[in-house]
Amino acid sequence: MAKKFTLLKRTYPISQIDRPCDGYKYIMENTTEEKRKELGLENLKETIVKGEKYIYQAAKEDKFKYSCISMENFEIIRLNFFGEKDD
Repeated sequence: MAKKFTLLKRTYPISQIDRPCDGYKYIMENTTEEKRKELGLENLKETIVKGEKYIYQAAKEDKFKYSCISMENFEIIRLNFFGEKDD
């Protein structure tokens, strides 16, 4: 059963530094190489580079958590993992 959480903030800043992409980390930790190939997720980028727009979100579950997700990875994950195509 999924934990309840409260979304505290979601913004779309420009990265001031190179930072790891949490979308990449999530996919790598929760899928096999074969599944990534099957879903078309083998071209995800590991790092959000300085100057790149990204998704920052903060939430509270049992404790405060935040994530940084590359816009490119988010689009790939939405389309190939969740089957949601943006217009």
